[in-house]
Amino acid sequence: MICGSVSRVHNESDEQLVISNAFPSCTVVMEPQIHLASYAKFYADHAKLIRLRFIAHVCPKLRVEALQLAIDQVKTTYNVKLYDELYKELERSVAIMDNGEKAAPSARHQVKAQSNVCKKSPSYDAYWVEDNTMESTLLQQELDAELNFKKCNSGGAYVRRIIEEIGDYHVKSGNLQQAIKYYARARAYCTNSDHVINMFRNLIKVSIYMGNWWHVLSYIDDAKQYAIGFENMAREVPARLSCAAGVAYMCLKIYKTAAHCFLLVPFDRYDYDDIVAPQDVAYYAGLCALASFDLTMLQLGCLNAESFKPFLSLAPKMWDIMLKFCRGEYGSCMHMLHDIEAHIRLDVYLAPHVDTLYQNIRARMQELQLGVGQFVSRKQLQLEI
Repeated sequence: MICGSVSRVHNESDEQLVISNAFPSCTVVMEPQIHLASYAKFYADHAKLIRLRFIAHVCPKLRVEALQLAIDQVKTTYNVKLYDELYKELERSVAIMDNGEKAAPSARHQVKAQSNVCKKSPSYDAYWVEDNTMESTLLQQELDAELNFKKCNSGGAYVRRIIEEIGDYHVKSGNLQQAIKYYARARAYCTNSDHVINMFRNLIKVSIYMGNWWHVLSYIDDAKQYAIGFENMAREVPARLSCAAGVAYMCLKIYKTAAHCFLLVPFDRYDYDDIVAPQDVAYYAGLCALASFDLTMLQLGCLNAESFKPFLSLAPKMWDIMLKFCRGEYGSCMHMLHDIEAHIRLDVYLAPHVDTLYQNIRARMQELQLGVGQFVSRKQLQLEI
């Protein structure tokens, strides 16, 4: 049995941090450039709910549709509390839209696009709430009883599986604090290296849901340190965790390190797509690289990197933006950055950083233009002499 301990401080202050960071203050998107239903299919589980709630928060035109999709998603879980919150938000949004239609002709164009969506708004499913609450309670009792039985009568592998199931149950119930605790407890019952790495991946996943970025990086570091002792994992594990590391560094505003992490993500073994779609990786890496890499690194590390080209093929606009930047076509580059702005401002992880990244990219353009101007001036002076 592989023993050890994993401990992180999770207290009320952590919970308040999660709540306060749930919807960061971001620019409102008035003209979205996505088909929401298609966009939502790229994600799953709690990650899908996080993204849909964020879109409802920052985009008035998509608010009702996003809330409806979020309600459909939450009904695949045991999170009755979130269902109630989403339904109340939906009722308020529909009421505001109805009042807007009656208020003034100038307001009608803002709600016209959603008029058909509103007519399909679901009624409150009291039967689901009652049935789900009962099912959730019974399942929790069953899992607790099975855990006690396995601890007394079975080996570590069986206990670990039940502990992981309890962690999964708490994720589906929206109790992420409890999920973290149970996933961490699985360490004492891991019987091989794959079990340990899977435990770390569960801890990283839930920490991403919670937005606890330093915890994400700490768990990644622990997983890498553990993998060093196994030849088959020493190279595989860091690459598989590089996407999570990139998201954490980006959210901590360490953009250069984030770009390096994203560029290490293996396309052929990419398995974070439920949380971050492959095309998202292209946008994250591209924008962080533009804001922090020098021209040589941007060219060699991004545009010419064979391992990263499959990601860029899913986001051709990002490829064109970097290409124009490297060619010095800064006017066209900024025009294309403006074109994708409405899209990337709907990304829950990227949106809080768009203004800073764009500001850094503009500053780098000015530096490069100034550098070229000084170089030309020196050449002209030499010719005159």
